[in-house]
Amino acid sequence: MAKYKIGDELLIINDPNEEKERLKDLTKLSIDGDYAQISWGLKVIKVEYEKPYVTLTYRNANGELNKVFAECRDVENFDQEKVLEKALLKAFQNEIINISVTKNTIHPECRYNR
Repeated sequence: MAKYKIGDELLIINDPNEEKERLKDLTKLSIDGDYAQISWGLKVIKVEYEKPYVTLTYRNANGELNKVFAECRDVENFDQEKVLEKALLKAFQNEIINISVTKNTIHPECRYNR
């Protein structure tokens, strides 16, 4: 990210490569003997609340922009933090499903010859 001051205005220019590297560093699977840990990185782009709903726009490690929606069923006790947490969990779930689908796609050169 670069910051430039022009007169009274501050311009912030984000480096997409820097963001991509940061997300890749956050996204990893590590195995230590009988223990395994998974870490997933997402960049929150925008959060929109419209009681009882939240729309979360995020970018994944591949640079893809995605949206997820969540609903707070207890409208009387609407809690922004809890409904945002629900949306983030949906985002992580989508990313895990997407990586599973990508990894399980059979490429012609990988097929087993019988």
